[in-house]
Parts: sequence; structure tokens; C-alpha cells
Amino acid sequence: MSALSIQLKKPMYYAVFYVLFAVMMGIAAVYQPLISMLGLGVFFLCMYAIYQPEKMSYLVLLSTAVSINYIVEANVPGLEILSLYKLGILILLVPCMLQNGLRLKFIYPIAAIAGMLFLTFFFSEWHPRLTLSITLKAFIGLALPFFFLMIKWNKESAQKHIRIICLLPLVSVGVGAILQLAHLYAFLNVEFTGAIRVQGANIAPHLAMLAFLGITVALIETKRNPLHAKFYYCTLAANFAILIATGTRGPILAMLAMAAYYFFDMVRQYIKGKLILLIPLICSLALISGAVYVQWDNMTKRSFERQTGTGIDLSGRTEAWNYFLKGVKDSPLAGRGLGAVTVANDGSLYSGFVVPHNEYIRFYYDAGYIGCILLFLSLLVLFRMIYRVIPQRIKVYYAAFILAFFLYSLSDNTLSTIQFIIPFCWYLNGLYILSTTNSKKEDVI
Repeated sequence: MSALSIQLKKPMYYAVFYVLFAVMMGIAAVYQPLISMLGLGVFFLCMYAIYQPEKMSYLVLLSTAVSINYIVEANVPGLEILSLYKLGILILLVPCMLQNGLRLKFIYPIAAIAGMLFLTFFFSEWHPRLTLSITLKAFIGLALPFFFLMIKWNKESAQKHIRIICLLPLVSVGVGAILQLAHLYAFLNVEFTGAIRVQGANIAPHLAMLAFLGITVALIETKRNPLHAKFYYCTLAANFAILIATGTRGPILAMLAMAAYYFFDMVRQYIKGKLILLIPLICSLALISGAVYVQWDNMTKRSFERQTGTGIDLSGRTEAWNYFLKGVKDSPLAGRGLGAVTVANDGSLYSGFVVPHNEYIRFYYDAGYIGCILLFLSLLVLFRMIYRVIPQRIKVYYAAFILAFFLYSLSDNTLSTIQFIIPFCWYLNGLYILSTTNSKKEDVI
């Protein structure tokens, strides 16, 4: 076993979980019977996670297809539903971590976020509404997805995870349709501009994130794993239709470079004699043309309905970015404290701007130039480590995928939204595992 791995014997974590949940349920039963019942449900889930850790990982990944904080309205004092969800999935995946081990050489992003926490305590100019609990909650919430990046899955599980990621938008749409039929959640969202957006079991921007990953991952996988190209082409087409139906512009613009190289590569191979590629090429062009025709009115309403100083309606982003940049101008080096951005909106902005919808501004506000550079430098190191081991035939696709991530981060909360960052980290982990364990053979399930 590598010196950089963590692995414990089963009896040890069995005992830990039995004692931990017995204590938690006992305390909860005294103060709140309902919480005790929920705790009992979590206990049984944890038992399932202990005995079937791989299958539990599939359920956890599938759960990201639902924006639970919008579907479920419930809070425990001092802890909102989203924080409970994050804590829950961490607990459920602990057995996976203990059984499979952790790849600690991928710890750089977590170390960078810890560095931002250090800056917060010793150098940042704390925002007046920032508290210690908000800072610690922000640290845990931001660091958590990168633990999933380090789990050393076996090859079969990693391949199944990748397939699940491609299916997440379809799962969201299916669950959303069921919730609509049950009158529990609206399948469509109609904006004040008149634009109609599909949101499934999410909000439209979150569903767009799932679709973005479903498309870009499928593009890479058609080249990395050609034996299963049919599956990935089908999910790619479905996810593109879903992305267009969300009416979200940011992910479409972010993946333009990747899409351009995809078409270039297809045409190049077709010219070299791979005539079979004419079918997906024609289908792709037909799908894009149809999408433009169907969604042109929606996109026009969202982009030009309101007159703005930029000429294009960015849904309030320009005003929000200026607001947050102004708020941190007196503390540019270490920012206003990790998590400060979540309490910075004093009501001057639309309530939807809890964060700036720009990850560079968000982390600049929280940790200044030092923290922001530290975080994104750690991500570059991580991306390079994966780039070095992947097959040559997908290196350009992977580089375009990472470029799309950085571009998408200009207009949305890629690092702090569960629907993006957890599947994103999960895919990077799976790609690394499949590239290092069997680089010369095709993956099979």
C-alpha cells in the first residue's frame, strides 16, 4: 500500500458508527422526536453504506440530480437543509473512504481552502456580519467535494460513476416530472421576461450545470472509451436538448471551444476515411440547428428584453460584480474572510445574489488576491496531474474541458454548487483511475 493512502479495517469503523449514531439518536430523542426519527433513517442508510459502500456511492452521486434545498423546506436551528445534506453524504461515504483508501496527493485544493481559512483568522478584515460558524461552514462546504476526488475507487465503480454523471440531467428531468404531477414542485420556470425555462428537480441554472457536465463528459468518453460510444452519443444528444431547454447561456458559451474541436476532429477523421462518422456529424448539426430554432425566442427575451449598459442583459451580474468588488477594495490582499461573500448582500442587490455568480470575484472577496491565487493555482496543479496520465487521444478534449470549467466560473458558482462541483470532482477522479489502472485496454463494465 502506498504511503500516501489511508485505509482502516472494517471492525474499527463498524464500532465507530454504531456508537456515534446511538449517541446521536439518544440525544435527539430527548429534544426532538422528529429529528430522532430522521436520525434512525440515516442510521439504516449508514448500515447500508457499511455493507454496500460501492452501491451507496451510486445513490449519493444520483442524489446530486436534485437541488434538495429548493425541493425540501426544512431547517434545523442553525443548520439549513443544504448543510445537512452535505453532512449526510459525507457520513454515507466515510465507509467508502475507509475501505478504498484516499489518494492524498490530490489534497492540494483542500490545503488551499485551509490556507484561506488561515488567512481569515489572522489577516482578513472581517465583514461585520461574518461569524465564526459561517466561516467554518463555508470551509467545510467548499472542501467537502474535493474529498470525493481522492477516493480510490475500483475500476468498475469508476466506470459506472462516469455513466451516472452522463445520466444525471435525465434523472433530474424525470424526478421533476414526477414532482410536477404530484404538485410538489414546478417543472417549468417562467421568468418576468416571459422566457420559459425547464428546471426539472432543480432550478434552471443547476440543471444546466448537470447538462453541461453530461455533454462535456460524454464528448471525452466517446474518444476515451469508443466501445461504448453509442451510449455516450445518445446521452450527449439528450443532455444538449436539456441544456438548451434550460435557457442558460453561460455553459453554452463556455463549451464553444470544446465543441469546435469536436467538429474539427470529426471532419478530420471523416476526410481520412472514417465514413461512419458522417452519421454523428450530421445528427449533431441537425440537433444544434433545431435547438437554435426552438430556443431563439427564449434566448432573445433573456438577453435583450431589458435595456442595460452592457447592451446584453446579464441577469444582474454586472451590478452584482461591481457591488462585491467595491466591498473588498479596502482589503484586496486577504479579503473579508472565508464565507463573508454569503452575508455581503445588504439588500442593495437582488436576493438571488447570495454570491456574485463569478467564482474569481467570490474567492477574491473572501480571501483576497492571496487566497484566490492559492486556490486556482492548486486547481491547476491538480488538473496537470490528471493531464499527465490520461491517454494521448483525449488530451486536447481534456484541456478544452478544463478551459470550459474556467470560463464557466466567470458567470456561475461552479465551485460552490453541489450540482456542478461534486460530479466534476467525481469525474476527474474516475478519469484518473481509469487512465492509470488500465491505460492500454478499453474499459468494460
